[in-house]
Amino acid sequence: MLDFDKVAAVAQSHSPQELIAALVWQRRFNEFDGQEVITDLAQYPELWKSFLFTKPVYAPDKDGLSFNGILETLLAMANYRPMPETSILHFIPYPADTLYVLTENQDVLVAQLMDLGKKWRADVVDVCDGSDLEEEEDWEFRDYVALRLRRGLWGETFGDKQDAVVISFWWD
Repeated sequence: MLDFDKVAAVAQSHSPQELIAALVWQRRFNEFDGQEVITDLAQYPELWKSFLFTKPVYAPDKDGLSFNGILETLLAMANYRPMPETSILHFIPYPADTLYVLTENQDVLVAQLMDLGKKWRADVVDVCDGSDLEEEEDWEFRDYVALRLRRGLWGETFGDKQDAVVISFWWD
């Protein structure tokens, strides 16, 4: 059940990025520590443009694996119940395990984010600029991603654009 007044207050006082950061902050599992990740991202804002925390996205998704992750997230949120600390039963409020970070396509920035992935103990860290999507039958998707990331970030001055990459961090 949604508390309309609470939702309205949060929506008016927080950006979408802050809402995602709050979801990351809440999560702690295996080697993942959401508070550590958000602390580092807040400390180094020059490294990233935006980030999203979700279930893994497989593209193209011939087997429906991405939809399965979305379905798992929707079910977990629907079935969530706050429990006292003393309870042996605890629900995961937001079952994400993959952090996607959008950054400028600059070697220095990418290398620093890769280093953060090691610090955060991510099981897999990948960089996607579109050209690394290998399957021959996926050339349309590969070209779309590469085209969308090319000059996809707006610069400080009007008309100034930079190339982007997406770095994914996955925890098992």
